[in-house]
Amino acid sequence: MTQPNPSTRTRADAAQPKGKPTPSEQPKGKPARSAKPTRSAPLTRLLRRKTGASMAQVQAAFGWQPHTVRAAISAQRKAGHWVERTPNDTGPVYRIVTDEAKP
Repeated sequence: MTQPNPSTRTRADAAQPKGKPTPSEQPKGKPARSAKPTRSAPLTRLLRRKTGASMAQVQAAFGWQPHTVRAAISAQRKAGHWVERTPNDTGPVYRIVTDEAKP
């Protein structure tokens, strides 16, 4: 019976790049990377105001284009918030309605 050549690598060895430690070999006690902060909480605070927020106000607060504002408000709806849209002379005003104020 012949012995395998130690200089050749198997497919399993090739999948693991040399020099990188496996997850079990990672040093312990290293802090985990925090997730990138989202704009969801500041947007929610802005929309929860009694007067709500116009499209222009949200654009100025975050530096977003109108389509991004509409998408973010849609995401708030999908997250379970009741978003009220009130027409105004300068454009729609969006406001998150609390449970007590829902129709």
